Amino acid sequence: MKLIILAAGNGTRFLPATNKIPKGMIPILGEPLLKHVVEPYLENVTDVIFVVNDQLGMQIKKYFKENYRGHNVFYRIQKEQKGTMDALMTCKDLIKKGELFCICNGDDLLMESEIRNAIQKKSIGLGVSIKIMPKGYLGIEIENENILGFTRHDTAEKYVEDVFFNGFGIFDNRVFDFLPISTRDGELGLPHTLFENLDTYPLRAFTFKFWETVNCQEDIKSAEKFIKGL
Repeated sequence: MKLIILAAGNGTRFLPATNKIPKGMIPILGEPLLKHVVEPYLENVTDVIFVVNDQLGMQIKKYFKENYRGHNVFYRIQKEQKGTMDALMTCKDLIKKGELFCICNGDDLLMESEIRNAIQKKSIGLGVSIKIMPKGYLGIEIENENILGFTRHDTAEKYVEDVFFNGFGIFDNRVFDFLPISTRDGELGLPHTLFENLDTYPLRAFTFKFWETVNCQEDIKSAEKFIKGL
């Protein structure tokens, strides 16, 4: 199973550091963030595909090269920041008909054992975790391990605890035929696109107990604890 890592974001919450290096190369415990993201997948996937931007993304290629720990590594460039669905579309030519592939965000840390358990199910679906997040993040509604769609948070609280998409997914090439759906900010969202097609493309919920996001500088300490805990 191939792994696609979506790592083309500009990392604006890490400015000014990301004026010179891509977010994926932000050091955590002396190693790039992307190294910590990709390593738990390596025992469970074949080829690795990085989607990077065309400003600083080649620094990622310089680090991982064309082979990383015995895995062939490919690169696709997302020229404009149009969202996760647009990023995924750049990899269409690398996925064969009927082939299952795995995706992850370049700033989400997960545990190898939970990644392995999800991949071994050989089923199409999304990774979800219970977490406290800003209320603006959309939750995920689930029934009997099936994803039903988004839940919104109508509350005065700044943060809510809910089930959220954790950046992990397993799909096949049919996703490339979907009409991309825009998010509120105008980007083309991967979950938004998938949820518009649940009637013909049902998604299983892969539940992960452990998930750490690295969205800004304040998340670094939590990420370090997560990695040390692995």
